[in-house]
Amino acid sequence: MYLVSHPDDLRYVLQSHPSEFRALDVPGSRDFMRVVRNSVVNLHEEDGWTRRIRLIGPEFNEQLVVPKTPEMVETTLATLAEFEGDDGGATRADPGAVPESVQVRAPDHDGVRLLPAMQRLTLRLLGVSLFGPDIRAQETEIIESVDGLRDLFKQRQTRLVASYVGRRLPDELHLPTFLQEGLGADPTIELGSRQDARIEAYVDQLVGAADAIIERRLRTPRAYDDALGTWLCRRDPVDGESLDPATLRQEVLGLLIAGHATVTAGMTWACYLLAARPEVQERIRAEARETELLAPHGEAACAVALGEEPATEDGESFIDALPYTRRVWQETIRLYPPLPVFGRTADTDTTVGGETLAEGTHVLISPYVTHRDPEFWDDPGTFDPSRFEPEAVAGRHELAYLPFSKGRHACLGETIATTEAVAALAALCSTYRVEFARPHDVAPDEFDPHEAPHVELDSAINLQPDRDLCVRFTPLE
Repeated sequence: MYLVSHPDDLRYVLQSHPSEFRALDVPGSRDFMRVVRNSVVNLHEEDGWTRRIRLIGPEFNEQLVVPKTPEMVETTLATLAEFEGDDGGATRADPGAVPESVQVRAPDHDGVRLLPAMQRLTLRLLGVSLFGPDIRAQETEIIESVDGLRDLFKQRQTRLVASYVGRRLPDELHLPTFLQEGLGADPTIELGSRQDARIEAYVDQLVGAADAIIERRLRTPRAYDDALGTWLCRRDPVDGESLDPATLRQEVLGLLIAGHATVTAGMTWACYLLAARPEVQERIRAEARETELLAPHGEAACAVALGEEPATEDGESFIDALPYTRRVWQETIRLYPPLPVFGRTADTDTTVGGETLAEGTHVLISPYVTHRDPEFWDDPGTFDPSRFEPEAVAGRHELAYLPFSKGRHACLGETIATTEAVAALAALCSTYRVEFARPHDVAPDEFDPHEAPHVELDSAINLQPDRDLCVRFTPLE
């Protein structure tokens, strides 16, 4: 197994010689494939990827995504309204009615749990982009399932590392037998039957949610102005066939993991960074309020709303008016790429970066590592959105930045994720102040709402904080 991190070598693997590599075949990726199999997330040419792109690709096009920006803004503001107040909206919903992992209220803080809040928001944004508003009917099941799968996949990762250590440490250290047995020595790691049954239960729950969504489309596909209804009816121009419901279900599952969980992680990190940087919030706010869509109350804004002046700002104009907000998002996912590591397996003997790789060698690619390489990034651990000003981008290696991968199989949802995030951050900062929430056992005069709590990284499925972060969304006057 090799880690490939230099942009020249990444170009070889992802762009110039992709046919020499196939999908990564290791236990962690096999876990992931249990959920996203037979979806565009994991298909390759030999599996029918090109045909699938013909059938579902148009809905990921910028010309179809960006016009939905006003609805994304409205959805963001409506969702944030649920999180207002010291109790994080607890009075609006019975916290005992949903599983703990889905509960937004922070019982020991004067705010909300950031990750569940962003899960709720980004799932609804995915509804705007692709799935339709009725995805909210399965909101609880989807969030609970994804969280549960993350936890179980992380357990397997821990066992894999322990097994690796256990097989190699005895060569240099004489470990007690009980400890050696506890670490394990079998390279083929299996979760216990109880954990494996839980994985199946969460997968079944996700499948049930996807089936419910598809069933509604089958009854009246034209009633839903969304991608799913379109995909059911679209016919392939080559073979004349359309997607069957079972295949469409797999696309829904793939997008719930790849489309929802990744944007959730990025938005969670964005709020974490913004809460510690009120000056960045203020700059986004100023930029957003210059747009017609997020202009504050006043004569000019109301005149446009009443039709006394022509409203000229469409989704494209709105997004184009937010260059700084976009740079904040780009810098967020440079520091914390939602997919911190992915990979390929060599399909033939090949040479990468001067190293000869035999067929079957695993090649890991880590945007997290490449994004922090000081050869391409000055002071790489510092948050600095100016890195993405046009002049800076033009002078940097194209593959020094790859949060959505690169090449033919780059993430299909890059435009959707970027548009959702930019719209949501602009809406958030234009009307709210985000701060860290005070624990109830800390006096107000002893708490700094802009001091970021220390967190470690949790990289199971995607990259997110390893613990609860609690914030307050306070409406601006």
